Amino acid sequence: MLEIHYVKNGSKETAYYDTAKDFLASQYLEVPPFQDHYLVEEARLDGTVLELPEATIGGLFHFLATQSK
Repeated sequence: MLEIHYVKNGSKETAYYDTAKDFLASQYLEVPPFQDHYLVEEARLDGTVLELPEATIGGLFHFLATQSK
């Protein structure tokens, strides 16, 4: 499970996805659920905290896209 703790317009929110691929697929939608610049406070994949080089939704997307290859 992917758990994303992020900040949207100053409000802390949490999103859950069954898999990282589900999150990646959602970001390809014409209107994705997250904007790339949203700050990611913490992301966990199967209980493990991810060490993101860039703590944004865009950074998370890039991290997961390169890890799943």
